[in-house]
Amino acid sequence: MSAYSDSIDLLRAFTAQANKYPMLTPEQEQQLSRAWIEKQDRKAFDMLVKSHMRLAVKIASKYARSGLPVGDLISEANIGLVKSVQRFDPDRGFRLATYALWWIRAEVQTYVLHNWSMIKGGNTAALKRLFFNLRQTQRRLGFQDRVMTDAEAEQVATELDASVEEVREMEHRFATPVSSLNTPVGEEGDAEAMDMLADEAESVELRLAERSELEARKALMLDALGNLGDRERHIFVSRNLTDQPVTLETLAQQYGVSKERIRQIESGAYKKVAKRVRSSSNENSANPILPMASKRAKAELRAA
Repeated sequence: MSAYSDSIDLLRAFTAQANKYPMLTPEQEQQLSRAWIEKQDRKAFDMLVKSHMRLAVKIASKYARSGLPVGDLISEANIGLVKSVQRFDPDRGFRLATYALWWIRAEVQTYVLHNWSMIKGGNTAALKRLFFNLRQTQRRLGFQDRVMTDAEAEQVATELDASVEEVREMEHRFATPVSSLNTPVGEEGDAEAMDMLADEAESVELRLAERSELEARKALMLDALGNLGDRERHIFVSRNLTDQPVTLETLAQQYGVSKERIRQIESGAYKKVAKRVRSSSNENSANPILPMASKRAKAELRAA
């Protein structure tokens, strides 16, 4: 049985499951929605979700030919459905299905764009538009099932508000076969393509080491700041531990002194901090946390 046939069977199973739950009348929907909003009634919430599962399955089915697992598509559709029920306001005068449709579609489209290999490497608004509308536009204009001429590509680009280059890029992606990462490779086929991919992410050991170092630096810095006076500490933090350092002029106006005096206070505070850090870490040279250039370190210190 082909993968597409398997997908169809799975869709039928999900559809049958969703159809077990009755559709709601407008009055029932209003009553359940208010029970959820006013009382956080979980039973009412579940009934709203279940009664609209057929809508989630229907929208997910439209993306079955993307090559992504149907079960995952439906799971994403259900996530969108749950979000819509959480945010639905019955007083706005429209039905939940109308509101949920947009949430479900957005959730599924985001999942497809982030996971389908052909779309990787370019997620501009134009490419997203082409991804979901190119084939339909080609069929409508009679250009399907063949490589478009330059004139035809230009016509499609005009229709979809994209450049000819973007149209050609998406056309090429649709024409490029997608290989599964589970395809057997090697002389004896005893490995999968996935096994041949290099993991470029940092190792767990490296992340733990960096985290430990960051914690140590934060502790040293906080200890050093504790030895400054209130004004010194405020000026030092404002000038060195913020993503957008406060200007000397602003601090001078705040404290009623000259910019040169603020600079002197900052310089003196910096030396005190550096001395304390070096002393605490038993190092003979300046500790690398000074100056604090790392945004992550700044964020950690501000949070502390």
